[in-house]
Amino acid sequence: SDARLYWKKALEEAECEFTTQHKRVIETDGKGSIRKAVPQGFAYVHVDFSLGGGYAHIVENSSEFPREFAQHTIAGMCGLTVLDRAYTNRDVYKNACLALRKNFSSGFDWIQSTK
Repeated sequence: SDARLYWKKALEEAECEFTTQHKRVIETDGKGSIRKAVPQGFAYVHVDFSLGGGYAHIVENSSEFPREFAQHTIAGMCGLTVLDRAYTNRDVYKNACLALRKNFSSGFDWIQSTK
């Protein structure tokens, strides 16, 4: 399915190929193979497709790995940005962007507004 391909590509591109020492994407089956595939104590990301198998990725450097990786991947699959979900509909989002742009370009005193 498209979701499987999207996740596989996202996991392959998750970290720099030159710093990754492990297999970039590990295929798992639905029978607890994640425990067999990833050594104990390693940080990893795992996505499962209704117990029909999935993909895992060992995180080499957890301090550099994006915390919002799954959120961004799902938003990308839905054709959204992460900010889209913060607004009830696209018009409200566009109006908020226009208002922010207007405040920035109109000489609005941001320092004064925080006092």
